[in-house]
Amino acid sequence: MNKTISNLHKNRVFTLLVWLIIVFIAIISAPSITTTLQSYSQPTFSTNSQPARAAKLHQQWGAQLGKTTQINIVYENPHGQLTAKQVNAIRTSIDKLKRHQSFYNIRQITTPDNNLSGRSQMLSKDGSTQLVLLAIDADQNLRVLVGELTSQVKVAGLKSYVTSPAIIRDVNNQKMAQITQITLIALFIASTLIVGLYFKALFAAIISFITLFSAFVVSYSTALNLAKHFNWSFCQSVPLEIGLATLVLGTIWNIYLYRKLRSVLTTQQEAKAATKQTIQGLRFPIIVVGGTLTILFGLCALVNFNEIQSLWALAVTYPILILAVTTLNAVFTAALGESLFWPSGTPKTALHSHYWKAATEFSLWQPVAGLLVALYITLPFIYFYHNSLSYSPMTNLTETNQAVKGARVLQAHFGAGKPTPVTVYLKARQALNSERNLQSLDQLTTKLQHTPGVQAVYSLTQPSGMPIEKYYVANQLQSIGLSAKEATGQLSQASNQLKTNTGKLNLKSLNRQVKQLASLVSKSNQIIQDSSNLAAQVTSAAAKSGVADRQSANKRVRQYQQRLNQLNQSLQGVSSGTSQLAIEGKVIQTYGQTSYNNLQAYSRQIKQIKQQLKGVNSQVTASTSQLNSIYDYLNGLQKSGGANIYYITKAQLADTDFQQTLFNYASRNHRITTLQIILKNSPSSKSTPHQIKQLTQQIRLQLRGTSLSKTTVALSGEPIIQSLVQAKMTHHFGTLLLILIIGILIAVFILSRAILQPFYWTVAFGMSALTGFQLTYLTMHFTASVKQLDWQVPLIAATVLAALGAWQIIALGLSYRYTELSLLDWILPTMTSYGQVVRYMLLVITVLAIALTFGASLAMIETALIVIYTACVYYLVLPMIVSSLGKLAVTLPRKKQHSQDK
Repeated sequence: MNKTISNLHKNRVFTLLVWLIIVFIAIISAPSITTTLQSYSQPTFSTNSQPARAAKLHQQWGAQLGKTTQINIVYENPHGQLTAKQVNAIRTSIDKLKRHQSFYNIRQITTPDNNLSGRSQMLSKDGSTQLVLLAIDADQNLRVLVGELTSQVKVAGLKSYVTSPAIIRDVNNQKMAQITQITLIALFIASTLIVGLYFKALFAAIISFITLFSAFVVSYSTALNLAKHFNWSFCQSVPLEIGLATLVLGTIWNIYLYRKLRSVLTTQQEAKAATKQTIQGLRFPIIVVGGTLTILFGLCALVNFNEIQSLWALAVTYPILILAVTTLNAVFTAALGESLFWPSGTPKTALHSHYWKAATEFSLWQPVAGLLVALYITLPFIYFYHNSLSYSPMTNLTETNQAVKGARVLQAHFGAGKPTPVTVYLKARQALNSERNLQSLDQLTTKLQHTPGVQAVYSLTQPSGMPIEKYYVANQLQSIGLSAKEATGQLSQASNQLKTNTGKLNLKSLNRQVKQLASLVSKSNQIIQDSSNLAAQVTSAAAKSGVADRQSANKRVRQYQQRLNQLNQSLQGVSSGTSQLAIEGKVIQTYGQTSYNNLQAYSRQIKQIKQQLKGVNSQVTASTSQLNSIYDYLNGLQKSGGANIYYITKAQLADTDFQQTLFNYASRNHRITTLQIILKNSPSSKSTPHQIKQLTQQIRLQLRGTSLSKTTVALSGEPIIQSLVQAKMTHHFGTLLLILIIGILIAVFILSRAILQPFYWTVAFGMSALTGFQLTYLTMHFTASVKQLDWQVPLIAATVLAALGAWQIIALGLSYRYTELSLLDWILPTMTSYGQVVRYMLLVITVLAIALTFGASLAMIETALIVIYTACVYYLVLPMIVSSLGKLAVTLPRKKQHSQDK
């Protein structure tokens, strides 16, 4: 049994079984690349960052809106303004959507119909485009919901889109997953073809593929599980970076190992011994380079930037790659031996690099000229170096995607910054629906509207981006002024009427009438007295006529008596009339006396009233003058800047319009609100950081000293995310370069036991990398009109270039350490032989870089160009740098010593 186990161990069967088990576990434990990238698609920031604080405030909004994300449904009439029929069709479509609101996990729908005060921000000025805002539960699968909504909201005759910054990022993430998968497949095919064509051997290509694929799968699964279980940083570019690290350095190591094995097999026919000798010969440089890169990328975990922190995954990749190359390769090489190179069994003759030999000889002959040529190749590009990166997720997206089209429509009809607004969250310590807090909020809104680069600001007090006149002092002063003017007119009219009525109150005429009435009363007394006398006389006459009638008896007397009787009857009637007249006279006298008394009292009252009317008239005149002064003051105040102050009354706070605006723009406890800022331009690496800084300063300064001075403020939105990523990239990318450059320098210093020459080689590589970046920028600018490289390109390129530079420089340093020749004697033979190796490495790098372009992504094309240009420039300048500076390092001290001796 022990003998069997010993044989298995000698034949490396245990190694193969262990690798099979590890690879199997890695495959079943790691999710697909698409799922991984979807989980790590969004940029990650610290808990005290603006987006993280804004997200925390959003979770406190209430009404099931805390976990939602807002998306835009865009309706466009490509032929002109929306007709009434089309508007009704949109309304019908949205009503249907409302009936299935729970099915689509929609928490809130905002339309121009339920947001009348903010209607203008949802309708384009040309009338051709309308927006509908949906708040969708962010816990659900956004990609699936968007696909369903896209088909659900269609309206005949209109173009409809479902878009938002979150959807754009998800689309970019989906595109990145496709690019990563295609690129990795292309890279593995290219690596396999390189090995197969280099050795003209099928088995060598297959074994190389198995080794590198196993290393990649195990590295990817290990890094992903570590990120999940320990909450370590992980981003969407990590799978591609692991693939590049595995294939670039793994392919080079496999070529070195197979070349070494073929060379050993010429003298050692036994496969196991040849394999052991080969592994022992290459183990040290492989471990040194892999270990150096492991340490360097492990240090990246200390950098406070998620995209750089996630490079710790490469610190896991390189040790696994070292094990795969040195152990898994050995299993097959020990078993196959010379058969590994079937069908081409003959060793390939070594070809010398004529360029490196010629460049070395020239630089040794004329070191200054050689150095100048090297500088001439690199310095112009370094001097005019242009560093401009794009941080937009739309960089790699095409116009065929409906979300991208929707964003373009918003830019065309609403403004360039409409698809990517900045949202400002404000959380007050007390409710915002008070006059004092609303005034402070409105002043902040107005101040932000006048900030350079801002197109519009929508808030609780200005939901349409424009002041609502009825809530401002100027409008209220105008109403008060008109009322004062109207009161002034009425008082003037009353004053005139008082003057007229006072004139009509003629006291002299009234006194004259009183005297006339007194005269009439006196005459009526006289009439009554005369009537009484007359009645007495008539009665006396009647009595006398009766006596005469009795005394006369003759006929004539009887005639007179008859007449006297008639006269007596008449006198009796007169007596009765005079009696009645006397009675009526007394009544008239009584009425006249009463009228006289009343007229006298009325005369006195009229005199008093006339005096009071004069006083009232003078008061009315004074009041009119005061109201005119008040009106003039109010009119002047209305026209002054002091009248442009937000002031909402209690009645206005309770009206329907404001309550609807409060519902749309404030949390359910009325303590949190948002301001939506639309910038004039889409997010740009040149202008956006400065604009965000200005907005932050304006908010802080404007709230200082107001009722909202202790308000919690947080900003979110695509411009904020891009600005933060740019700030971190600008600040920490230099740290990454320092880690890589200083780490490689320290490693090569220790391994080569020299300082000056390795320093020159490393500087030359750095100059080549800068030249490669600039050549890439120029190429993309003039061939594809791309003015900015994608911001992830430098990070991906740095991982590839670090592997390439570490291998070349450390290998050269090891050669320099173990030589027994002097520096000048070491340069020419080393450069001549090393040029052949570098040429093959250049071939590997070029083919793998070309494989990057199969993803049809600008970012991958840019990365490929950087790697190719850097490798080519380094291939051109390295022999001249090594030779010229090596020669000068020896000859200059000799000349100095010779002059001192003289």
